[in-house]
Amino acid sequence: MRIANAQSCMPTRLCVALMLAVLLGRLGSGVAQVRTNTANERAKTSLEEVVVTANRHLTDEQVTEQVEKALAADPYVYAEHVIVTTNKGVIRLEGIVGDTGERFRILRLCRKLPGARRVVDSLELFNNDPDGG
Repeated sequence: MRIANAQSCMPTRLCVALMLAVLLGRLGSGVAQVRTNTANERAKTSLEEVVVTANRHLTDEQVTEQVEKALAADPYVYAEHVIVTTNKGVIRLEGIVGDTGERFRILRLCRKLPGARRVVDSLELFNNDPDGG
């Protein structure tokens, strides 16, 4: 019984597919007939001049303050031993960090801040090995 139902269903699917193809073909031909503006019509229309300026540049002091605030606000960073200096948007980090996780977290925080063009890493790892080596 299933074979007979599958064979009777086949012409219906074919008809639906053909009707869909015909409808899409008619729709496409209607889209192709859209009139475009000629060069003379484009010359007659006047366009307003739009000037966009962005003053998002922060001073070096503002960038340094943002970095220091971000480091102080992060509970996983001990920022007391990190010195931040900024010169033309380039942030330089100097000091001592406890481990590599803290180091990468500090770098990630600094790179996310607006006004940071580049981050120079001069951080040193504090190695507290009980074996001394």
